Amino acid sequence: MLTWNEIRTRAAQFAERWADATKENAEAQTFWNEFLAVYGIDRRRVAAFERKVKGLEKGSGRGRIDLLWPGLFMAEHKSKGRDLGEATAQALEYVQVLEEHERPQWVAVSDFGQIRLQEVATGQAEEFLVSDLPRQVERFAFLIGKQLRHQREADPVNVKAAQQMGKLHNLLEDSGYTGHALELLLVRLLFLLFGDDTGLWDERGLFYDLLADHTRSDGEDTGSVLGRLFQVLDTPKDRRQANLPDWLKAFPYVNGELFSERIDLADFSPKMRQMLLDACTLDWGAVSPAIFGSMFQAVMDETERRNLGAHYTSEVNILKALGPLFLDELHAEREAARGSQSRLQKLLDLLPRLRFLDPACGSGNFLLLAYRELRRLELDALVELLALEGRSAGGQGLLDIAFRLRVNVGQFYGIEYDEFPSQIARVAMWLADHQMNIEASRKLGRNFVNLPLTQAAHIRHGDALDVDWKDHLNLAADATQLSRVYIVGNPPFIGSSLMTPAQRQQLVQIFQGAQEAGKLDYVAAWYMKAAKLMQAVTREFPQLQTAAALVSTNSVTQGEQVAPLWGSMLRDQRMTITAAHRTFKWSNDAPGQAAVHCVIVQFQPSAQASGPRRLFSYSSPKALPVEHPATFINAYLTNAPDVIVTKRRQPFLNNVQQVVYGNKPVDGTREQLKNTPTEGNLIISTQAELDALLKVEPEAGKFIRPLVGAEDFIQGGHRWVLWLPEAEPHELAKLSKVRERMQRVREFRAASQKAQTREWASRAGEFVENRHPAGQYVVIPAHTSENRDYVPFGYLGTETIVNNSVFFVPDADLFTFGIISSAVHMAWLHAVGGRIKSDYRYSSDLVYNTFPWLDRAALKPKQVQAVEKAAQQVLEARKQHPSSTLAQLYDPLTMPRALRDAHNALDRAVDALYGLKTGSTEAQRLAVLLTQYQELVPTLASQSAPAKAGRKRREA
Repeated sequence: MLTWNEIRTRAAQFAERWADATKENAEAQTFWNEFLAVYGIDRRRVAAFERKVKGLEKGSGRGRIDLLWPGLFMAEHKSKGRDLGEATAQALEYVQVLEEHERPQWVAVSDFGQIRLQEVATGQAEEFLVSDLPRQVERFAFLIGKQLRHQREADPVNVKAAQQMGKLHNLLEDSGYTGHALELLLVRLLFLLFGDDTGLWDERGLFYDLLADHTRSDGEDTGSVLGRLFQVLDTPKDRRQANLPDWLKAFPYVNGELFSERIDLADFSPKMRQMLLDACTLDWGAVSPAIFGSMFQAVMDETERRNLGAHYTSEVNILKALGPLFLDELHAEREAARGSQSRLQKLLDLLPRLRFLDPACGSGNFLLLAYRELRRLELDALVELLALEGRSAGGQGLLDIAFRLRVNVGQFYGIEYDEFPSQIARVAMWLADHQMNIEASRKLGRNFVNLPLTQAAHIRHGDALDVDWKDHLNLAADATQLSRVYIVGNPPFIGSSLMTPAQRQQLVQIFQGAQEAGKLDYVAAWYMKAAKLMQAVTREFPQLQTAAALVSTNSVTQGEQVAPLWGSMLRDQRMTITAAHRTFKWSNDAPGQAAVHCVIVQFQPSAQASGPRRLFSYSSPKALPVEHPATFINAYLTNAPDVIVTKRRQPFLNNVQQVVYGNKPVDGTREQLKNTPTEGNLIISTQAELDALLKVEPEAGKFIRPLVGAEDFIQGGHRWVLWLPEAEPHELAKLSKVRERMQRVREFRAASQKAQTREWASRAGEFVENRHPAGQYVVIPAHTSENRDYVPFGYLGTETIVNNSVFFVPDADLFTFGIISSAVHMAWLHAVGGRIKSDYRYSSDLVYNTFPWLDRAALKPKQVQAVEKAAQQVLEARKQHPSSTLAQLYDPLTMPRALRDAHNALDRAVDALYGLKTGSTEAQRLAVLLTQYQELVPTLASQSAPAKAGRKRREA
């Protein structure tokens, strides 16, 4: 099966070939033949052209389908510029008259310039240019039997509303109205704005009318009128004054403590009052729960957002966590219950027995969406059950129906560090409850308004790492009434290097002093607390099922963080990963759209981990997820043996060539260039700088050598270095410009806070770390783009100096070069190497030395020769393009065919060494490598106890 990068390459070629086609009948069949070939599909084996259609109404036009793949796909073609919507309608007419088993799930129409794809069942359609096909190829994942997850994006009204409230917040804050009073005022205004548009009170627009008709235009009395309104909302109707004005009397009693606290009145300006009136004109009834997270982020400054980890997110991303955790299973139970009163009732009885905790809930987005989806599922099941019982919803009493709607906000628990978002979360859950009551009212023919408020979400303001989660969930009192407990959320994104000492101490304490726990990202503490909670729950309340799904930066499943985190999680806490989203770009609905490369990991106690594993991957961080079935999911989020790779100082085998860290200058050039952009220290960064130095001191030329770092090597940059280890004092005495540079190096090192660096101040002409080899060597960039299928390694001669952004293998032979350049080694790098954002990070101790090298002495000569020959072909293929950089050569869209063929040949040779079939997938390669890794460390591996679920876990 083709990789997505290969499909994208074919798609780019396809788009280029069809750029100028215009006529429907001229080449339409060729167009669709080649389109299917992009995905490696032979059209003649699956689909037919010009399929006759019977049963169309007279006068409806010709009755032939351009292309039909029975049961899956239909395509219609029009001349360029024709209405694709009309063509889609025609195609859907054809669908209706086909035999049921022939009806396609997807319909595509094209005019050579555009493609419109529509899912028949949902009506969801996407339209894009043919030229954009390389970026859209995943939309046709169904052609190759893969599932593409389609979800709604956020409505723009959400962001607009958030921005409006953010502006009002800023105006009030600038006027001196700050702190708790400001935050509580905004939360109350949110409730009123929402209630005005959604029927919380009998008369819509009541709050707007109050502001417009009963406050002065200069804003002077706006604050006092709001204060009076808050008192009314907190007073039961039977306790209100008899002479209360009608415009206040119309508001209901709210309860729920939302309006009980007395706060200082805000002084409004004319602009503030008008801004509040403008906010009333937005359609708050159309605002989704994501608005509340967006609003929070809109009014918090950047520093606070980082400190509190406030990454508030889109519905699309939240549902990636909620779906596999519980929603998909519940929807499956709903489908299985169709037509069965007993099954429907069983499902309805289950839903109120679920409990949810978000231990970093922010403004409640995860809880809000979980509640909304649960209510919708309950409503759908209840409507069918009523129909099966022979009773219409409208024919039953209001109390009877309300009694059967049992999902409530009291099932939802959250913990939030900051007070303001915790208040928003509590109110937002009430508003989500009202939204769902509106939906229920439409479907059941009765009006549901839960006022006064009697149930509330349990949102605790506090530090989640100091709070006892089990106590907060109140399980001791409620366990007999519950069936399942779910933990879900998006804990703070704070890297290990950015934590405060207090945060690091929390982390170490939660891991109980485990080795290297202090190196973990802050989010690891939430993983461990979730695991400990679930183990405690299963011990004390064995009837309860538990599971957790957490969003975190991808670093927790890569590189050096895997061993301390997942060694404890999988072995000590006996957790099993049951579902995961591999690296993708996590964006939010807030202004600025701060994006982070994330993973979602779902885990639960091994004793409860039954059923299939679900693994979602992305062809690129911005792509849509494609689901793959998995036998199991390891700590690297791969369908491969459950083993944890730990650092090694040396390869397993003595006859493997050693890898060396590059030379480290520590010369202060970067700092120098900030002050004098045209003149560095030992490093010469530009041709102009080199020319200027040689013009003044041509004798310095004998000491100037090419300098290569990872970026220079891959992107083709040119830098140089003054290489002075063997320079004689009498030679340097004649080079004043060189000595000036050396003096700056000396001053820079002498000012360092590191004692070791200060010691090198007296040797200003040398690199602090010099490991330069005497002969040629293979360069290994420490960082490389995740978009490449292969990391471009290569040879350099001894005249070129490399810095510490690369590793190198001295005197590397073709066999070593071939092995590390192969897809087998790439699979290892992708799994166990670290990452910076989504780019791969190579290291000697975690990638090269841990790699399961084969004993060359045990291989047959022809096997070694096959690898060497293929490796040489890779080098020869590169030489055919001397003007292209390695970045250009290894771009999947522009990679020359000869180079691709050479790598394919190398992959076949290396795959054969490892007993892999030609064309093996990365997952298959990794499975073999991890198995061999286990065999190389039998003593350490055997120390891990088997998991309760019955499959062995090993850690090395």
